[in-house]
Parts: sequence; C-alpha cells; structure tokens
Amino acid sequence: MQKILIGALITFLFHVSAKAQNGKDTVSITWRPGYLDIHHIVTGSGDCAFFVMPDGTTMLIDAGDIGDRKLRKGGVPLTSTPPYPNDSKTAGQWVATYINQVLPEVIAPSIDYAVLTHYHDDHIGGITASTKTAKNGSYKLTGITEVGDILPIKKLIDRNYPTYNFPTNLKIAYQKEPSIFLNLQRFIEYQKKKNGLVAEQLNVGSTEQIHLKYKKSSYPEFSIRGIKSNGTIWTGTGNSVFEYFKPENVIDSLGRFNENPLSLALKISYGKFDYFNGGDNTGLQGFGMPEWFDVETPMAKVVGKVEVMTLNHHGCRDAVNENSLAYLQPQTVVQQSWSSNHPGEEVLHRLISNHIYKGEKNIFATNIQEVTKATLGFWLTDNYKSTFGHIIIRVLPGGNEYYVLIAETINEKVTIKKAFGPFACS
Repeated sequence: MQKILIGALITFLFHVSAKAQNGKDTVSITWRPGYLDIHHIVTGSGDCAFFVMPDGTTMLIDAGDIGDRKLRKGGVPLTSTPPYPNDSKTAGQWVATYINQVLPEVIAPSIDYAVLTHYHDDHIGGITASTKTAKNGSYKLTGITEVGDILPIKKLIDRNYPTYNFPTNLKIAYQKEPSIFLNLQRFIEYQKKKNGLVAEQLNVGSTEQIHLKYKKSSYPEFSIRGIKSNGTIWTGTGNSVFEYFKPENVIDSLGRFNENPLSLALKISYGKFDYFNGGDNTGLQGFGMPEWFDVETPMAKVVGKVEVMTLNHHGCRDAVNENSLAYLQPQTVVQQSWSSNHPGEEVLHRLISNHIYKGEKNIFATNIQEVTKATLGFWLTDNYKSTFGHIIIRVLPGGNEYYVLIAETINEKVTIKKAFGPFACS
C-alpha cells in the first residue's frame, strides 16, 4: 500500500511540474522531476555525495567524519579543513541537515541507497573519545552510521559484504578497537534486524543493482553501473568482469594492505551525460610501485569519456594519472578535499594540461586551504572555477546539458551562491 501511495504521489507531482521540467533552475536547491541533482557536500571531514535521480530515487556515496581534525598519522605537518559550517553539529548531523533540505517532498525521509567506497574514516566515519553512542546502544554515531541513524537507509552497498575476506579476513585485520570497520558492522546488523536494511557487495558490471525505484520506465536512458570493487573490474562489455589483481597481490607478509586501491567505483549515465566516481582508487605508476597499484588505467579504459568526474583519492599525488585523464577527458572535475595536500602538485599540472587532452576544463573543489593556494600558486587559483562550497551538478531533463552550482550553508540553510553553465553533453 505504501509503495502504491508513493507512486501515485510521484505521478501527481510529475503532472503538476511538467512545465518546470523544461526550466533551467540555477537559484534553488529544490529537485524537480527529470532532474539529476548530484550534491557534493562540504563538512570539512571527508567525502560525501548525495544524488536525487530523475524519478526521485536517492543515493548517498560515502559520509566521512575525521573527528578531532587530526590526521590519522601523527607528526605529519599537514592541516585539515575546519568543521563546516561550524562545530555545533557533527559531520553526520550536518549531512542529514543538508539532505533533508533536498529530499523530494513526496518521499518519506529516507535514503534508498548508501554506497560506501571503502573503509576509511574520511569515507565512513572515525571514532574519537568524544564520539557518542546511539540511543539503541549498538554502535557509535559517526559518519555513515550517524546519517543512517537519522535517515533510514534502505540498501547499503560496500566493497565486500558479507564475506569481508578481501584481501584477508577484515574482521580480524580491523579488530583493534575503536574499530570503525567493526562499528559499521554493528550498525548494519542492528539496522537489518530493526529497520529492514538490506546490505550487499557491489555487483560489478551490473546496471540492475542500483536502479530507479519509482518511475524507471520513464527514464530508459538512465543507468548506474558498477565499474570496480576490490580487484574486480568491468570489461566494458555486457555484465562481464575480469580480475585485475588477487588478494595475494595486495597483501604483504605481515598481513598489511592499502585500503585505497580496493575502493569500488560507479559510472552514472543519463542521456548523453556521464559521471564517474572512483572513491580513493589509485593510479601511481613507476617509483617501484607494483603494476596492480594503477587501477585507474583499466577502469578509465572501460568507462570512456565523461562529462563529470570526481578526483580519485581527493586528488592526492598517487592518483589521477595521465591515462585516466586521457580516457575520461572530463569536461568538469569535482575535487572533494579536506587536507592541505589536496591536490598534489603533479595532479594539478596534469589537470590543466592541454597535452593530455584538449577541450574545456572546469575544475571545482569543495574546500582548498589557503596554505595550499599559497604553495601551488597561480596554477591553482587561475584554473579552478571555485575553491569553496557545496558543489551541485544539476543535469537537466533528458541529459543533454547540465549546470554546476556552488552553494554555502548559511544559518543551517543551503543557499546557492554561484552558477556555471549550461554545459553541453556529448
């Protein structure tokens, strides 16, 4: 009955908003039927992107919280961005506050899909001495667990559920408390039992796992494809995949491994519009690195040209290699940044180079620190369109063109400050 009611309400909204579908709204954060709105949310604490799809289906990719502003490795002279808009709420609370302002009105406050690229604190939430416990007593409230405590999540997708055995037994590898991985497991188990959460591993190659839930038939040109998870990568043909690396390739004799190149990746397509998000996947070549460490090249080959991409690993110098840019040729780049080494200088020069690929290059960042601007100089400040604010990609009905909107949170209200575009999709 609830699904029937929701469907009827959405159908009604489509009829009354038919005229609005043809509009080019660049001043409101309000979603309208036919829009694909992608919100890259600034919290100062890591990655977070929220999607409202053309029929109102919603998806969250990551929700990080680095907690006390100290980087994970002590003694490194790097600085992190301050909590945004302030420290009166945690990162998870600010994300929920933002999402509540852009959820389709006819849908009950919830999130259809939550996708976690990998198990680092700036993507799923860290735990500090001040981290609070949920009222149910089952898990700590941080990042994705706090967002999911406020807004029920219907389906959670990560890189390795339920076996958690890549590249080794993660429940043992990440057992040291306070463990953000085990905290996530406690959240998943509680939400499964109490609220009907469904948890899955990303089905690489498939376009059916994450799909429109309310008016799918109205948008046959919309799809979300799983590109990579762990060492498995889509071949570019049908649903077939190949194994780029195995567990024994990535784990050393002491059982240690790098979580970043295990990240999952997605491609979202709407008409002529394509968007790529690769979490913290890496692409560094040479310098004694093993060949498998460059996961960007095989991914970019099968993804092909896109309109918009997020920078892998926040634009750190072990990512965004020349091959990835040459294959993806992004018209617009979104950098989700929170540390003073975002972006790496080599990455910056690859981004602005016309030797890798020619054409329009529109670069936006959620928060570039002043020390970073001073270090990288005019190469950064002259080439970034914006270095601060929530970055909203608004794809118009049909997927032929899109805008980039820059917003800020003022008195807890998300307000658009700048608009760029329209950009034509090809």
